[in-house]
Amino acid sequence: MSVEEIKVVNYSKGAAIVVQNSVNTGNFFIVRSGRVSVDSEHIVVDHELSFYEAGDSFGLVSALTEHRFLVTLFADTDVELVQIPIRLLGSYLKERKELAMKILGLYSRELRTLQKHLSKANKPADREYHPERLVLNARTYLTWQKPNLAAYSLQTFLKWSKENNSTANVAEATELLRSIGSNYKPFVWESMQASLEAGEILFVESEKNNEIYVVLEGNVKLFGIVRGFEYVIDVLGPGEIFGEMSLIDNAPRMASAITETKSKILRVTADSLFESVGPSLLQKIFESIARRIWFSHQRLVILRLKTPVIRLYAYLYNSIRDQDIRLGRNLDESLANPHTIYIQMEELCNMCGIIKVKQETIQEFLSDTNLVIEPNRITIKSRKRLEEKLGHYKSKEGRIVA
Repeated sequence: MSVEEIKVVNYSKGAAIVVQNSVNTGNFFIVRSGRVSVDSEHIVVDHELSFYEAGDSFGLVSALTEHRFLVTLFADTDVELVQIPIRLLGSYLKERKELAMKILGLYSRELRTLQKHLSKANKPADREYHPERLVLNARTYLTWQKPNLAAYSLQTFLKWSKENNSTANVAEATELLRSIGSNYKPFVWESMQASLEAGEILFVESEKNNEIYVVLEGNVKLFGIVRGFEYVIDVLGPGEIFGEMSLIDNAPRMASAITETKSKILRVTADSLFESVGPSLLQKIFESIARRIWFSHQRLVILRLKTPVIRLYAYLYNSIRDQDIRLGRNLDESLANPHTIYIQMEELCNMCGIIKVKQETIQEFLSDTNLVIEPNRITIKSRKRLEEKLGHYKSKEGRIVA
């Protein structure tokens, strides 16, 4: 039977479906009937998932990232599963909108929870829209000396106030906008696809809209406000999807998005997602979410490392692995070529939980001849040398570096 065939598989009560640390051979699973129990000590998010029932799914992250299963699954009852080769997932879900939205919601919520753990942002428990936060955020952006962000946030608030005939905080926002003196004007989308200059704001934290975006060329930075500081959530490159959670809960943005370089961006509205795009874009959406879930897990591990320098090296190493997954690059190709990570040094420190650090603390990293640190990117000349560096640290920090 072809490995590219969608099929139904059956398990009797008590049978093992997946064994923890086993390799996913490239399949995604949907529970058609019965109940699948989870048996693992691996704590992923802030709730404990103990079983899957009809309509639930599993295997996305391990299949797309070619990593091992994090849990053991067994049949709590007689179970019937739909087994889908991962390369056929987009075409399968294209014709099943309700199922696709359910699966997208499940993984998007996991990603959001992981990102919340990463930033320790202590976001409000409710997901209601509080437009006045746009004004508060604008004041924070001004302390960062980013007037365009502040202007965009205030303009968004005033637009909402006008559309909803609200006068609350309008005078304050108007006066603050006048005092900024920024001439920034939001980008006007005339079609689904557009070329944007560096520094273009796609949306800001606390804004409410329901578009998702695809990076076709260039780089986009996602960041949030954490205890008054800018916290970089991710720097996305070609083929990456962001803003997808707005399709699920119609809630305000939990982060801001801005182009880091000249970029080409595709914008898709919630209403047009399944009608206007093909299976390949749906495939990319799920691939992007799976990859970001995996990478967020790696960042949680990195943040547990005590030494700042080791965090920086570990982040670069996982960024290389991340690139390999996205580009379909095998180990030999990865070892044979240099790797460029499009991230600023300040952002790298930020993403490794190094907000305030003396330069001498990370001097070893800054002076490493295997690294070329430029204003908007860091190039690793040799992956092998980077691995050797981490191997040297392994005995100091223990197995966690691995």
